[in-house]
Amino acid sequence: MIAHVLRLYPAAYRSAHGAEIAATYRELTAGEPLGSRLREGAGLAAHALRLRLGLGPASRAARVLALAYPFALAVSAAVCGLHLLRWYAALVSSPTPLGAQLRVDLSGAWGALLVSSLIGCAGAATALTGRWRAGAPCTVAGLLSFAVAAVVSGPAFGDPVVTPTALALTAAVVLACPPDRRQEAIAGGRAGTAGAVIALVVVPRAAIDAHAVPWVSTDYGCWPVLVIAATGVALTWRSGSRGGLELGVMALVSPPLLAHVYTTARGETAAVLWLAAALATAALIAPSAGRLGRLGHPGRPGRPPRPSTRRP
Repeated sequence: MIAHVLRLYPAAYRSAHGAEIAATYRELTAGEPLGSRLREGAGLAAHALRLRLGLGPASRAARVLALAYPFALAVSAAVCGLHLLRWYAALVSSPTPLGAQLRVDLSGAWGALLVSSLIGCAGAATALTGRWRAGAPCTVAGLLSFAVAAVVSGPAFGDPVVTPTALALTAAVVLACPPDRRQEAIAGGRAGTAGAVIALVVVPRAAIDAHAVPWVSTDYGCWPVLVIAATGVALTWRSGSRGGLELGVMALVSPPLLAHVYTTARGETAAVLWLAAALATAALIAPSAGRLGRLGHPGRPGRPPRPSTRRP
């Protein structure tokens, strides 16, 4: 099997490191069961494909993916959490006996949705704690199984084309982040920021479903997109940059949230216009937030040097 995997590597890399990779693979899998050999082979195949796509650990694309990784996990957990929340709200508000509802909901397409959402939420939470070897594959499995359920069930779980495509794109972001940068990606407070994104998306939605906010009946899916846009501005302020990288990363991880808007706000022109205005405002204020960040934190790049007070 290793011979077939090695063919996936770029020719120059294979010539330089192929023998070493093959020897390491054989040493690691000697006497191991088939499952372990397949797992190691899959890891090598993924590494080879990343190199072919220019996603090596030192590439600029890897830097972008490392920043996007925790927020792709956050968006995955938030989207899956919103669907679980919608199911729970319908469950507690329905006059149908609980047992009868559960028998219906846990079978067929709805059962697939609930299981997929649970796997996606659990996987994202696990990956954000640093256990990416278990968490990242579970997140991807949850997103892709949700995508399949959306295709099969049609409008019940969103648009049968837009929703699966958006979920597959986010799964690709999670997978594309080089494994040796995943631990770095959630360091420096990013895991906490990603957790805050999940809470800011799900908790207000729970309050609306519980009728705790009487003047708001629905957000048409716009609130989660505003949260991710505000996160981009906050990251720009923290880094002291001009905002292009941070806002670009938020755009990269936002397709599932935009798909949610697409399926809930169609025909709601006012909601779409307000959302567009809010996103345009975020793009305009991000550079100012970066300048404020540079002024408030002298050690950040871009801050002009402080004039010397020494006499010549």
